[in-house]
Amino acid sequence: MPLMKLSVTQTLDQEKRALLLKGLGEAIEKIPGKEGRALIVDLEEGKTMYIGGVLQENMAFADVQYYSNFEYHKKQALTAAVFDAISKAIGTAKNKMFLTITERNSWGGFGDLKDEFYSDPE
Repeated sequence: MPLMKLSVTQTLDQEKRALLLKGLGEAIEKIPGKEGRALIVDLEEGKTMYIGGVLQENMAFADVQYYSNFEYHKKQALTAAVFDAISKAIGTAKNKMFLTITERNSWGGFGDLKDEFYSDPE
């Protein structure tokens, strides 16, 4: 269950929102084992954002989190796909998009916990 927190300065209509969510779902599939149908999106619209103290009119910031660790080229493909999805859906220029990736070794969901390094003996 990957999580993507996305903040945008725009307020989106239903059509743009649907296109954006579809694109983000496709983007997360660049990471092996991650499925768009399982992606949790925390979308914040109409955010006030600044760069260097200057108010930005059309900007986006994404924080992508998922369980496990992957090679650089896979994260690079994910980053490009997220940027493409945002650009296509809401027209934000790529020089106004920013992204962080957090790879977690523990992740809980559906009443259970996964941990890459620890487990209790059975």
